Amino acid sequence: MQRFLPKKKLRRSGIWSLLALLALSVAVVSLVFTALSWGHTRSLSHSLQTLQDRLVQVDLQREATVQLLMEQQDLQQKRAKRAAGLKRNRKRKAVVAAHFEIKPENTAGAASSHIITGWTEVNLNTSTAVKYSPSTGRFTVLTDGLYYLYCRIHFMERESAYLKLQVYLGTAPLFSCLQSYGTTPSSSPSTKLGDFYSCHVSGLVRLTAAEQLTVQTFGGTNLRPRQDLNYFGLFQVK
Repeated sequence: MQRFLPKKKLRRSGIWSLLALLALSVAVVSLVFTALSWGHTRSLSHSLQTLQDRLVQVDLQREATVQLLMEQQDLQQKRAKRAAGLKRNRKRKAVVAAHFEIKPENTAGAASSHIITGWTEVNLNTSTAVKYSPSTGRFTVLTDGLYYLYCRIHFMERESAYLKLQVYLGTAPLFSCLQSYGTTPSSSPSTKLGDFYSCHVSGLVRLTAAEQLTVQTFGGTNLRPRQDLNYFGLFQVK
């Protein structure tokens, strides 16, 4: 009986040792599993955070792209409106101009007085800038604006030492051309008695509606009777 008791104690001690070892093994396995699970969870959490950050970046890029597209669309619409407005303004603003000539059959007596007359308007298919009075030789301005005015007269005159061409605005000279030449016939073959001389004036001038323009010279001067040599005209610049 005394020998049996130690064996029983020894058997119990072995069982408890085995249980302790098993518990320790379970604890170790659990610890390893926990460590692996924690590492996996940490890695997964990091991956999710990275994915979330990328999604935020993509969302920001999308918003920036949409904003840029909206700005481009708005800019294109403004440009289209501006172009349409300019197009409408061009259509709305008619060309204002006038051109007059003295036909060969009208040169005789055109400068019998100091105001040159006998002008005939040439059709330009534009809004006319002035209204001409054949009886007085005056051009009445119809539209306010800045104009480029031009005038040329060909003279056939040797009795005077001077030739004069002036464009008057009302009673004040606006543009002037004064030429002198010898009255004695020249022996040069290129200069003969009865040679033709021309005067030309041009420039910018601001005109107001109802103002009057006249083309003037010395009274009794003869003009050269040739097509397109004697003309007066103007067109609106602004």
